[in-house]
Amino acid sequence: MKIASPKISISLDVLNVQRALLEDYYVSDGLVTELELDEEQEDKIIFDQIHFQDISMEGVRFQQVEFVDCVFEKCDLSNVDFGNAVFHRVEIQRSKLVGANISQSRMTEVKVVDSVANYVSMSFSKLKKVLFSKTAFNRADFIEATFDKVNFENCELNEANFTGTALKGIDLSSNTYEQLTVSLDKMQDCTVSTEQAIGFAKSLGLKIKE
Repeated sequence: MKIASPKISISLDVLNVQRALLEDYYVSDGLVTELELDEEQEDKIIFDQIHFQDISMEGVRFQQVEFVDCVFEKCDLSNVDFGNAVFHRVEIQRSKLVGANISQSRMTEVKVVDSVANYVSMSFSKLKKVLFSKTAFNRADFIEATFDKVNFENCELNEANFTGTALKGIDLSSNTYEQLTVSLDKMQDCTVSTEQAIGFAKSLGLKIKE
């Protein structure tokens, strides 16, 4: 699956987000290396062609936020509230999303790579053309999410919850977990390893004969 990369310049000037927010709630074309935000952002903010590097949004609550053609590199997004957010052509690299709320959001052409997203919630979100790679999603919630061309590659999914989410076309075989919560009636056309298949069979109460 080919996912479009953010349309962003390689060479960007450092941007003062605080000054930009005073002028407008549309922030574009810049490198952000320092960021101070109020605990709650009540106005809709659009970030367009922004490279966030080594910044923290920990605990910030956005009422409405949209990220278009953005890169997050080595950022701390722990416990951030991105509920109802829009992500379009976004890459998140080597970042922390522990406990982040990304529920009821829309993600299109998104990559999350080499990151830690334990306890993240993406429940009731709509994901299209999204790649999760080498990322920890232990105890993450994907309850009743809508997946369209979503890939998990070499991720940790222990105790992740996919209740009510159709896993058609999803390949779980390269991912690791000891326990996974799924709706078995929504597992059709989901690819799993032999070992994983045995685990699902046992969850149905079947006895496996060696």
